[in-house]
Amino acid sequence: MGRLYDTVRRIEYVIGEKQLPFFKTKGRIALEAGFSLGMIGAETPDDPDRISRLEAAARQILGTF
Repeated sequence: MGRLYDTVRRIEYVIGEKQLPFFKTKGRIALEAGFSLGMIGAETPDDPDRISRLEAAARQILGTF
Protein backbone atom coordinates (compact mmCIF):
# COMPACT_ATOMS: atom_id res chain seq x y z
CA MET A 1 0.00 0.00 0.00
CA GLY A 2 1.18 3.47 -0.83
CA ARG A 3 1.10 6.74 0.99
CA LEU A 4 -1.79 8.10 -1.11
CA TYR A 5 -3.98 5.13 -0.19
CA ASP A 6 -2.92 5.38 3.46
CA THR A 7 -3.90 9.04 3.50
CA VAL A 8 -7.38 8.21 2.22
CA ARG A 9 -7.71 5.55 4.92
CA ARG A 10 -6.63 8.05 7.61
CA ILE A 11 -9.20 10.54 6.33
CA GLU A 12 -11.94 7.90 6.56
CA TYR A 13 -10.82 7.06 10.10
CA VAL A 14 -10.88 10.71 11.22
CA ILE A 15 -14.32 11.22 9.68
CA GLY A 16 -15.56 8.25 11.69
CA GLU A 17 -13.87 9.39 14.90
CA LYS A 18 -15.42 12.86 14.59
CA GLN A 19 -18.78 11.30 13.67
CA LEU A 20 -19.10 13.50 10.59
CA PRO A 21 -21.38 12.63 7.66
CA PHE A 22 -19.15 10.17 5.81
CA PHE A 23 -20.03 10.72 2.14
CA LYS A 24 -20.64 14.46 2.43
CA THR A 25 -17.33 15.08 4.21
CA LYS A 26 -15.35 12.78 1.94
CA GLY A 27 -16.97 14.49 -1.07
CA ARG A 28 -16.01 17.95 0.20
CA ILE A 29 -12.42 16.81 0.64
CA ALA A 30 -12.41 15.30 -2.86
CA LEU A 31 -13.73 18.53 -4.39
CA GLU A 32 -11.10 20.57 -2.57
CA ALA A 33 -8.30 18.15 -3.55
CA GLY A 34 -9.48 18.02 -7.17
CA PHE A 35 -9.91 14.27 -7.57
CA SER A 36 -12.19 11.43 -6.47
CA LEU A 37 -11.11 9.58 -3.35
CA GLY A 38 -13.20 6.58 -4.35
CA MET A 39 -10.82 5.89 -7.21
CA ILE A 40 -7.81 5.52 -4.91
CA GLY A 41 -7.02 1.89 -4.16
CA ALA A 42 -4.13 0.01 -2.59
CA GLU A 43 -2.56 -0.41 -6.04
CA THR A 44 -2.79 3.30 -6.96
CA PRO A 45 0.72 4.69 -7.48
CA ASP A 46 1.82 7.52 -5.23
CA ASP A 47 1.91 11.00 -6.68
CA PRO A 48 3.50 13.65 -4.44
CA ASP A 49 1.30 16.41 -5.86
CA ARG A 50 -1.92 14.50 -5.21
CA ILE A 51 -0.77 13.56 -1.70
CA SER A 52 0.02 17.19 -0.94
CA ARG A 53 -3.35 18.42 -2.26
CA LEU A 54 -5.20 15.69 -0.37
CA GLU A 55 -3.48 16.42 2.93
CA ALA A 56 -4.12 20.17 2.53
CA ALA A 57 -7.80 19.54 1.75
CA ALA A 58 -8.15 17.21 4.74
CA ARG A 59 -6.61 19.81 7.06
CA GLN A 60 -8.94 22.47 5.70
CA ILE A 61 -12.12 20.39 6.02
CA LEU A 62 -11.32 18.30 9.10
CA GLY A 63 -9.28 20.82 11.04
CA THR A 64 -6.42 18.89 12.56
CA PHE A 65 -5.26 16.03 10.40
